[in-house]
Amino acid sequence: MFSIGEFARLGGVSVRTLRHYDEIGLLRPATVDADTGYRGYSAAQLGQINRIMALKELGLSLAQVRRLLDGVTLGELRGMLLLRRAQLEHEIDQHKNQLLGVEGRLRSIAREDGMPADDIVAKTIPATGVVVITGRAPGFGAGNIVPVVNQLVAQFDQLAIHERVKEAGPRIIFYDREHGQDVTVFLALPVTEPPADLPAPASYRVLPEIEAAVAVRSGPAASIFPMVYQDLVRWIEEHGYHPFQGSGREVWVHDKDDLSDPGPQVFEIQLPFTRQAAADQN
Repeated sequence: MFSIGEFARLGGVSVRTLRHYDEIGLLRPATVDADTGYRGYSAAQLGQINRIMALKELGLSLAQVRRLLDGVTLGELRGMLLLRRAQLEHEIDQHKNQLLGVEGRLRSIAREDGMPADDIVAKTIPATGVVVITGRAPGFGAGNIVPVVNQLVAQFDQLAIHERVKEAGPRIIFYDREHGQDVTVFLALPVTEPPADLPAPASYRVLPEIEAAVAVRSGPAASIFPMVYQDLVRWIEEHGYHPFQGSGREVWVHDKDDLSDPGPQVFEIQLPFTRQAAADQN
């Protein structure tokens, strides 16, 4: 038998909490000394306090905990906790990406009055045949784009596209904003030749040759975008060129199964531009 203080320590709660649980009938002590009023708790009650705390972790009120405590099985409780764990992990990933985005913007702001990014070069990107699958996002930003890209990656695997074609390079992400806020997200796989047969909704198209300002950045997507495009636009304007009215391309040089994964990723970001003479003719 444990004293209330010992049981509180073993159960990871306060003595005040145990007294409250006794008062509301949620967890009665195993014994109460008639002379001193001292509460005693048994080892078996550690399982009860663990269940109570588990149900509280699920966001339930004490009244709800009391109603569920006797009826919930260990299997049901385990399932509820697994679901809650998945929810918390998702929330943590979201907060991590938000933090990475804030840090990226801080770095971008710090460069506004300083030297421009020194990792940008001009490159001619040849015309490239690609197999494409598209999805719709409610807007730009990692929170909108990442889930759509992950869905498109899963579609590529489900359709076994990699087994149907001869790959010619890493996957490419690009966008098209139509009327309104929605963004069409393209996930493209470069191929050596047009495929003979493709399952819907996959299709073949040729990306035209472009001249682009190119930067290679590593890290989670939330730490790279959209700040890298600000660097590219600044580089283009400082060199007397004109940003091309079209989508940039994001070559997924070193990818992960999940675009939101905070592990190392490498992107080559290509933003098309036109030179002065070409711009004057338009």
